[in-house]
Amino acid sequence: MQNQRIAVVRFSALGDVLLLWPVIEAVANAYPSVRLTFFTRPRFLVHLPEHPQIEKVGLDVDKTYGNPFSLQLFWWGWLRSSYPVAWVDAHSHMRTRMGTWLAARFGAQIGRLQKHRGARKAYLRRERSSLPPVQSSYAEAFAEAGFPISWPVSRQVTPRNMSTNLLLAPFAAHASKRWNLEDAYTLATWWKGCGGTVTLMGQEEEVATWQGPEVLYSSPAQEAQIWSSAAVAVVMDSANQHLAALYQTPCVTLWMGTSPEAGFVPYNSSPAQHLVPHGLTCAPCSIYGTSTCSRGDFACRDHSIEAVKKAIQQVAQTGLVLSKK
Repeated sequence: MQNQRIAVVRFSALGDVLLLWPVIEAVANAYPSVRLTFFTRPRFLVHLPEHPQIEKVGLDVDKTYGNPFSLQLFWWGWLRSSYPVAWVDAHSHMRTRMGTWLAARFGAQIGRLQKHRGARKAYLRRERSSLPPVQSSYAEAFAEAGFPISWPVSRQVTPRNMSTNLLLAPFAAHASKRWNLEDAYTLATWWKGCGGTVTLMGQEEEVATWQGPEVLYSSPAQEAQIWSSAAVAVVMDSANQHLAALYQTPCVTLWMGTSPEAGFVPYNSSPAQHLVPHGLTCAPCSIYGTSTCSRGDFACRDHSIEAVKKAIQQVAQTGLVLSKK
């Protein structure tokens, strides 16, 4: 397989790209003579680690290649110069389907992500109890393209030093996946009262809404070091959950309008706790998250602070004495 190349395409969202990345790495490690080119949005590249076999390409599909014709011309030019042996459409979107159609005509073996839309609708109707893990579906797309791997892979755990830093990420794009900031303030106050520091994770416009106790902030350049050294992260079902898994950060994930049974739990080789709403017949209400609530009160976001503290105490790698108060 010397000098063979696989093209992989996924443009959104960041959480999905982060879910896909470990599978791409697993393919690269299983086929050391193969090179992979991964196409995604430019702003996502900063979150992805380096790998000697993986070329990361940022395509501005919002402006520069926002016109379908210009994107199709790019795909044609790249395929004509690279002739990949395989093309993995890990998105199944109009932007990627155009490239998939061309890649097949250039002789590439095609693998497509199966989204299991029928099964997802059945799950929300409570006709089935769970859905296939999305990362397994990505692995199946690579197998369809001629590069099967065993998933999940055995991942070596990177040793971590004890830390006093809590990463707190209460934000999410959808309201049904966003923690109440008052509860986040309470948790941050508790951790700081135990002698620790809190780093708030989020986009600039999100962290600007913080009105709680004094916290630290991270820049994109600091992100990898902060995730790799934190004692624990409290995250929502969002991209931050997948960053925690990527950097093997012990984490507590708060699920609200979505559910871990819907397939979006990342394979995590570090300690993790998942907290879900109880006593709500309407939860989960969606697969990806929503900005509306049928009840009107987003009761799914009311996680017990005591339950969150208990989960932190079970996974945090810290020398702090974590009080129960």
